[in-house]
Amino acid sequence: MTVRYKAGAVALAMACALGQSAQAATVFSTDFEAGIPAGLAVGVAATTGVQGFAGLGATGLTFSGQMLRVPTGNLVTLTLAGLPAHTELSLGFLMAAIDSLDGTGTFPQGDFLSITLDGALVFRESFANAADYQVQSYVAPAGGELARKVSLGFTGPASGPFYTDSAYDFFLEPRLQGLAHTASTATLTFLMEGPGVQDLDDESWGMDHLQVSVTPVPEPSSVALAAVGALCMGVAGWRRRRGQGV
Repeated sequence: MTVRYKAGAVALAMACALGQSAQAATVFSTDFEAGIPAGLAVGVAATTGVQGFAGLGATGLTFSGQMLRVPTGNLVTLTLAGLPAHTELSLGFLMAAIDSLDGTGTFPQGDFLSITLDGALVFRESFANAADYQVQSYVAPAGGELARKVSLGFTGPASGPFYTDSAYDFFLEPRLQGLAHTASTATLTFLMEGPGVQDLDDESWGMDHLQVSVTPVPEPSSVALAAVGALCMGVAGWRRRRGQGV
């Protein structure tokens, strides 16, 4: 094998090693089938059957069984500790927008889902299921809208035309992916807030398959392999240029 191809093989091995070391590590995951997990403070929210949301989502990651149903104005807090050394944190879940959320518009305007990481706002958008004149600021990425203003159970349109539901795949929401984070602890909060807050029978939201992952810091062995690969490639280039009389 020539030096050139040896260098290529080393570089390939280096890339594979670094790729493996950078794979996301799941540090929290719940599908709510066993109730409320440790570390998650939910206020007056409670688990409930997913009703008509069942089956919505990507293959292998759909609404099923139980989800956490949250009244508007109710804070949900996830506290994580003992995180491994990492450079980024990512968050994903299936989001259910239930009944007459009012979006951004005229009274009773203001149903905004706000998500924070360690006190910093990372996401805030309004959701609207009720009247057509109300504005929803959230625009889902490609593939992220699972259902829009249809009856998926709960209060339902039998109680009036405003009681429809929507569903979204927040694993595809880019603002929740690759958040810069290095601390060994993390606090995430979720709150549907604003002047449009009403009781559970009028509007609410839910989550299923809540998951948090981190991107680990590369191991020293991977860094060393990268250095060796770069050195080999440099030597190969030098010898090639030398052989060509450059």
